[in-house]
Amino acid sequence: MKLFKKTRIVSVSALSLALMVVLSACSFLEPEPIQPPSPSPTVVDPSTLIGGVIEPSGTTWTGKDSGGDYNRFTLKPGGSVDVTFGLNSYFSAADTWKVHDGVLTMSIFIDDSNGTAEYTGTWDPASNTLKTQMKTSKSNQELTVDLTQVK
Repeated sequence: MKLFKKTRIVSVSALSLALMVVLSACSFLEPEPIQPPSPSPTVVDPSTLIGGVIEPSGTTWTGKDSGGDYNRFTLKPGGSVDVTFGLNSYFSAADTWKVHDGVLTMSIFIDDSNGTAEYTGTWDPASNTLKTQMKTSKSNQELTVDLTQVK
């Protein structure tokens, strides 16, 4: 029985020593840095961008129409538009913009005799302009305007 106790003491001692060596070795390992989770990339539908490349919200566009008048449009977040024709600026919550399949459309109320001006613009990357056609709902007036983005 005495031999069993000595063997047991030696075995427990050897096991304790081995455990200390293993645990001591772990203290020399470099801790793995904790990586913060990266945010998921926001997927943007290119059909909602002008020409599939330009985020419209908050942009301003200027140009002279085929009648010789200065035009300025600021596309506000939420779909409303600030408008300047010549020297006169207008804002109406009824004036709106949207992009569908990369094409910008704007509806701008002019007056009772002309009605609403409907603008349809397609992006021309070669000239870096928005090629726009305008037609009024009541007077059937048609104009073109090449709009350049104000940066």
